[in-house]
Amino acid sequence: MPRKNEKIFGIEESPRFLNFEAKCHKVGFAVLLCIIIVALFGAFSGGYFSDAVSKNTTGEMTLNFERFGRLQTEFNFKISAKNQHPGENIYRLGGDFNIFHQIENIWPQPDRMYSKGDDLYLVYNGHENRKTTSIWLHVTPVKPGSVISVVQLNTNPEIRFRQFIYP
Repeated sequence: MPRKNEKIFGIEESPRFLNFEAKCHKVGFAVLLCIIIVALFGAFSGGYFSDAVSKNTTGEMTLNFERFGRLQTEFNFKISAKNQHPGENIYRLGGDFNIFHQIENIWPQPDRMYSKGDDLYLVYNGHENRKTTSIWLHVTPVKPGSVISVVQLNTNPEIRFRQFIYP
């Protein structure tokens, strides 16, 4: 049926605006599809792009974390260390970590814990029969933005890592 015969009394349709609306629908669908695909790969939270592993220069300490997080959504950090010496092993969490995150749970619980400035120190008493140790931190971001944090064990080289917290 030709377009001229479809007119409704009292409504003036502009073909130019109808074409513009149709193009917006197509572009909007393509943008939405791209956002869904990127989200499935983990660009906004846990997934292929978000999950990361960092090691210090000596390879004695490993950090598993998510590069992207969402404000007020809990996620995990796993700190693994090998070749620990008997006695005190002191983990330092510094940089922007304590400003942007609230720690909900630490497992296993440290023997002692203290803060100095913006840094948080977790003290574990080492055992001779334990060669590797893993610490799990369950944290909740409390501020959005770009976060540069530091994790260090005793006087070993530190691990610097970057995260982005979405609002």
